[in-house]
Amino acid sequence: MPVAQKLLTAEEFSSLPNHDHADLINGEVIPVMPPNPIHGMISFGFASRLNQWLEQSKAGIAGTDGGFILSRDPDRVRGSDVWFIRSERIPEFSEGFWEIAPDVVVEIISPSDTADVIKEKLQDYFRAGTKLVWLLYPKFKQVEARTPDGKMRIFEAEDKLESELLPDFSCKVADLFF
Repeated sequence: MPVAQKLLTAEEFSSLPNHDHADLINGEVIPVMPPNPIHGMISFGFASRLNQWLEQSKAGIAGTDGGFILSRDPDRVRGSDVWFIRSERIPEFSEGFWEIAPDVVVEIISPSDTADVIKEKLQDYFRAGTKLVWLLYPKFKQVEARTPDGKMRIFEAEDKLESELLPDFSCKVADLFF
């Protein structure tokens, strides 16, 4: 007879010693493959561009690898590669995961990411209130923009990546990749 596994809360999950490469899905710890160095370089580069824009615009805050509580009972915690929260929505800074969905999420798609995993992440973010997810595809040097209403747009290498959620932010898609 199988033994029932205890479901964790977001707070219990955050106190685990090695939760950096895992998500909490319905109270269960789901390991996530650590990203390769190119993934990290793309993430850092995107976050740097976003940070330069934020220094001028003061439109909000951004970061990398942040864990966010997207739902409760059972708890779901996702960590995005890069995230942005508008100024008027910035929560009080605290230890542990923030119980807020970022306004914009950037996910860098790895070869190990399946369509099902990507779709589940999108659903989690949109149900929690995220307004835009940019999926970066390094292999194709493309960005796919997704919104909660099901709209999708592909940005090719020569296109400028921009959104009304990030006024006056833009960068050439080709500049995001190596």
